[in-house]
Amino acid sequence: MTTPENSKNIDYSISNDDLSPQKILFERLANKWFLMILSDLSTEPRRFNKLLKAHKGLSQKMLSQTLKNLEEDGLLSREVNGNRMPVEVTYRITPFGISLLDIVKPLFGWSNNNVIQVLKNRKKYAKKYSTINE
Repeated sequence: MTTPENSKNIDYSISNDDLSPQKILFERLANKWFLMILSDLSTEPRRFNKLLKAHKGLSQKMLSQTLKNLEEDGLLSREVNGNRMPVEVTYRITPFGISLLDIVKPLFGWSNNNVIQVLKNRKKYAKKYSTINE
């Protein structure tokens, strides 16, 4: 893989220090809903219930917290239309959010291309270690 010329001076090490850029951001990315919700918003702005219904197993509380985190990080905007009753809230990805998705899209592709192999590896691993523990 080639890297851009200006990336020669970038520190690619990962640290667990509380002030580490990786720790600060990876803690958010570790939330399984974070990238799914951001990806949903990349296709169109959405309201809370539409996002909730799109993901089986996603609770209202977890969606609410994930949306707050995405907004806090500047990855989405929350637009309130107070002229409607009930008040209408729409979530929209920001250009900053799109810049993050542009970076993780290759990971999405890698996942799609390799999930079968990963599942085979897990099955092989489970078989290997289930006989040891018997």
